[in-house]
Amino acid sequence: MGDKDYLVMKDIHKSFSSVSVLKDVSFSVKRGEVHGFLGGNGAGKSTLMNILGGIYSKDKGDIYIDGKAAEIQSPTQAMQNGIAFIHQELKLFSMRSVADNIFMSRLPVKGPLRFIDENKKNLEARRWLSQIELDIDPKTHVEKLSIAEQQMVEIAKALSYESQIIIFDEPTSSLTKKETQTLFRIISKLRDSGTCIIYISHKFEEIFELCDRVTVLRDGKNVGTVKVSETTTDELVRMVIGVKLEQYYPVVPPLETQNVLLKVENFVNRKLKGISFELREGEVLGIFGLVGAGRSELARAMFGLDWLMSGDMFMRGEKVRLNSPKNVMRHGISFLTEDRRGEGLVLSMHVENNLNLPILSNITMPIINYINRSQMKKNTAEAVKKFNIVAKNSRQLTKQLSGGNQQKVVFGKWRLTNPWVFILDEPTRGIDIKAKAEIYEQIVDMSKEGRSSIVISSEAPELLGICHRILVMREGELCGWFTREEATEEKLVKIAMGGG
Repeated sequence: MGDKDYLVMKDIHKSFSSVSVLKDVSFSVKRGEVHGFLGGNGAGKSTLMNILGGIYSKDKGDIYIDGKAAEIQSPTQAMQNGIAFIHQELKLFSMRSVADNIFMSRLPVKGPLRFIDENKKNLEARRWLSQIELDIDPKTHVEKLSIAEQQMVEIAKALSYESQIIIFDEPTSSLTKKETQTLFRIISKLRDSGTCIIYISHKFEEIFELCDRVTVLRDGKNVGTVKVSETTTDELVRMVIGVKLEQYYPVVPPLETQNVLLKVENFVNRKLKGISFELREGEVLGIFGLVGAGRSELARAMFGLDWLMSGDMFMRGEKVRLNSPKNVMRHGISFLTEDRRGEGLVLSMHVENNLNLPILSNITMPIINYINRSQMKKNTAEAVKKFNIVAKNSRQLTKQLSGGNQQKVVFGKWRLTNPWVFILDEPTRGIDIKAKAEIYEQIVDMSKEGRSSIVISSEAPELLGICHRILVMREGELCGWFTREEATEEKLVKIAMGGG
């Protein structure tokens, strides 16, 4: 569209408890532009967008919309200014219908008694749904929809407010590749209609595919806004974390021994078809595969979470009973689930309790059930420092942390169990590049101590960067493996797709 800036945020400053989170940040978005946002944990992305969305108030600075000064002190004022915020964690009423969610707080009414006009509500909802190519009955309860469909409902809701600025916060973190492409098509249509799109993501491939320009925040400052067509991944990495791409992955030490630490033999269940492999002392073993390959099912079976029809696992030659996670943990095995919010954390608990949950029995005196609070505080302080967890204090609710810091809490709590084998399922999904680099460093540090990790990931470059060997799964079977020296992204994808 045109070159005129429709949205301008100028010299925005924000502090919490005397700590400056945003330091005179400025940026602008044009009509018909998809403007990407990158930055590490604590960079200020969420705070800046929460100010634009009316969730936080700025300490100083100015906001201009279509050339006019705008005062935004609440989400209602944001909506009145044509701003919609589609959060990573969708904010829908699951027990209500799609139409109810689209028109919540402004349901159409009829007659002197002002009964809800169900026909008009559903007809109008269908009109907005059709604009985003979502063919569902507006009477359907939201809980029956997929995550992708729920996200589309949020977009329909934004359009119904005639929003001219739509903020997307990590919108593809729970979507399949096909669903992601559908979302991208809708965003492209919105751009073509003149809507301003702000797109927050940690995935460089999405930024390059979708965005016109990208702004990078680091330590509360805007370190640059560049045209996507005129930049590279290397340059964006340098802007995000301040180092070059080749410094992103830590140096992986060679294995000092070929001693087998863990052995899996003939795992079979509804998904797995005879999986067998060995894990060596100090090894970082990657498992690659497409969605549905059975990688997560393998991890869950190894940790005693999923039922096995047959199969055995041995730790240092001793057979492991796989009937419960508690029995598996006794052998020094820990598991980081891919669903950090649903299974990895108790979001309503504070950081200290989450970190100490797996080792609570170790710091509780038997019979009298007395929890050693001083030991809890010591464990927490060590974990916060070691894993660089950014929180106001150890009593902050975990749900209030950024995604990257939530993931570091999950990582930290399982590291406190002092595992010899750490199974990590998508350990860096949905977190920023700086947090990823910190987790990679922790995995490699474990290797240097002779501890082993199994890293399950959909990102081939991640496995190529930190693993000694990579196994490839397809349709519940182990269909190939490569050493670090042999592996390439092309080889991994080819085998995973059945081309090898």
